[in-house]
Amino acid sequence: MPDRTEAPTSRRLEEARSEGRVARSQELNTAVIMLVSALLLRGPGNNLVTAIKEMLVNLIAETPKIDLTQQWLQQTLITYGMQILPPLAIFIAGLLVVGVAVTVAQTRIIWVSKRKGFDFTRINPITGLKRIFSAHGLIELGRALLKLGLVGWVAYSYLRDNYQQIVALSQSDMPSAVTNFIDLSISLTLRVGIAYMFLAAADYAYQRWELMRNLRMSKEEIKEELKRSEGDPMLKSRIRSQQRRMARGRMMANVHKATVVVTNPTHLAIAIEYREGMKAPRVLAKGALRVAEKIVALARENSIPIVQNKPLAWAIYKTIEIDQEISPDLYLAMAEVLAYVYRLRGTLIHAQAA
Repeated sequence: MPDRTEAPTSRRLEEARSEGRVARSQELNTAVIMLVSALLLRGPGNNLVTAIKEMLVNLIAETPKIDLTQQWLQQTLITYGMQILPPLAIFIAGLLVVGVAVTVAQTRIIWVSKRKGFDFTRINPITGLKRIFSAHGLIELGRALLKLGLVGWVAYSYLRDNYQQIVALSQSDMPSAVTNFIDLSISLTLRVGIAYMFLAAADYAYQRWELMRNLRMSKEEIKEELKRSEGDPMLKSRIRSQQRRMARGRMMANVHKATVVVTNPTHLAIAIEYREGMKAPRVLAKGALRVAEKIVALARENSIPIVQNKPLAWAIYKTIEIDQEISPDLYLAMAEVLAYVYRLRGTLIHAQAA
């Protein structure tokens, strides 16, 4: 869709993965297995090649000379089976391991938890024709022709270059002919596998690109997903606002315990408590603008001294959190403020006594 211009989110990718929609190229499996087959037959699987070669040579050489009976057939199967089956089993097991490893490397281990039911539109001939003649169908046709052309060209080039050896097979003795034929076949498989590997890598890149294109999302879909995963932003904003109001209410409730309120004088206000036995003065409340005005008003209601000290007010407001003690570097300035408060209280007590 034209409005789906955004890359898929991680959640969208995980949902697609749970449905089995991952980037995977079957061509890559085929190419790797073809290459590994040729390499195994050239190396560790050479015992299998030798066993098959001996079987072919012996059968072709001995069959015209012997009486074909059931006993001979059983004995032959047992004899050659014991020679061929062990290396063949190892060879097949190696290919199975390689196939699984290539699949896991492409898709990782997935468990399809959301299986879709049978889609009856797949057996609709009209839908099938539309799919064949769609842009995707034409791309698939082009890929198939490209594979056929490349593999055919590699095979033709190899057979053309080795034409003399192929013709010479009919003029060689049986063991040499079988040996040369097997060597030519393995070499051809190796060359086709290498060429096919380039196609497979391009196919995997295309499959990944197509998957990401199909999973693209619109901006509205991304917003809805964010709401589902993180909650409605407006609701979260209201909750945070309510939490701030509650915290401010608790903070204001402690202002009446303050020893002094230090101001900026109008922009900031910090309510500070210091009692005998405390290690250091502690910030009970702080705020700017309207919150500062509220702190000052509560201080006046509770006859708490208000001291204007702009540097100290700014330093405490920026560096000290509520319910924290002031830092040692502010002790001297704070001591001057407290000394002033104590002198003020002494003067008030003396005046009241007089």
